[in-house]
Amino acid sequence: MTPMKETKMMTMLLRYAVFVGLTLSAAASAGAQGGAAPASSWQIAFLRDGNIWLMNADGSGQRKWRTQENIMGNLSWAPDGKRVAYVRRGEFTYSLPDGGGGTHRLYDVFASHIDSTRDDFWWWVTFNHGSRTPEWSSDGRHIMYTRDINANTVDAELPDLKIEYAAVDGSEVVSLNRQGALPRECQGTDPTWSPDRRQVAFIYHKAKAPSGTGGGALETIGLVVVSGDGIVESDQELEQRARLLTNVAGPAWSPDGKWICYVDTKRDDGGIYRVSPDGKIKEKIVARADRLVPYQGKPSWSPDSRLITFASTDGFIYLADADGKTPPRRITSNGNDYFPAISPK
Repeated sequence: MTPMKETKMMTMLLRYAVFVGLTLSAAASAGAQGGAAPASSWQIAFLRDGNIWLMNADGSGQRKWRTQENIMGNLSWAPDGKRVAYVRRGEFTYSLPDGGGGTHRLYDVFASHIDSTRDDFWWWVTFNHGSRTPEWSSDGRHIMYTRDINANTVDAELPDLKIEYAAVDGSEVVSLNRQGALPRECQGTDPTWSPDRRQVAFIYHKAKAPSGTGGGALETIGLVVVSGDGIVESDQELEQRARLLTNVAGPAWSPDGKWICYVDTKRDDGGIYRVSPDGKIKEKIVARADRLVPYQGKPSWSPDSRLITFASTDGFIYLADADGKTPPRRITSNGNDYFPAISPK
């Protein structure tokens, strides 16, 4: 072989080696994530020991952000990625004349700027002591939540659960309750907005006893989708719709508007599903297994609607492809982490 041919051969082998090395590196990177790697700019907020923590989308860079010890439930990012809404829990103890009594828990929605390191730099969004499960609107102007109208009634036998939204500063409170609805009618929890705000999905609950009887119980029925302008359906219509999709917890609308993701609570066929807003298509994303039982909080979507994040009942956080084609991958190892929420930017 001539020197010139040797040089060309060496050059070709070198280029091939570089190509193979880059290909294997890319494949290894994709395999480590179980699919498309998340954008490095995304952050995930989550709860640990009643405080909000932040981490990168691959689970690295975990750091405590909001230290208040009494934060609980779902977290929601503003669409600008600069603010987070959350719930804080309080309580008071009461004593009745006959010697009875107990502890009454209170909840309100708060919000904070993500770039603030001051623990006291927050503001009230609600001040009714019965509000939970906040969700920021896609235009950043409002926060929707579930409100228990009976939260300030110490001896209330059952909650009266309504869906409201308020301006970010707590003003302009709007109820989605059906006009003329009686107490303990038209009850809903865990509301989630469609990206265009034209629809709201929530979990419908039925009072087993007629309103005003002072007894009965509250039955969780299933998922319904109504107009974003407010509920006009009767309780009979809401129940009929809700029974088409039961055993639902934590519904969350995808940013592209195509899916509603939720946790199915059945033992035999539970897991995480996605359903089209019209209910015609239903697909399993994550199967329930002995070592992976999804926690009944809202899964959170990535901005491009390709990934979801969720927590397991044993306190680990996972990422999963929204089409369910690859196994979910665990990104935390603390064993006490819940309610993850992916930043929109």
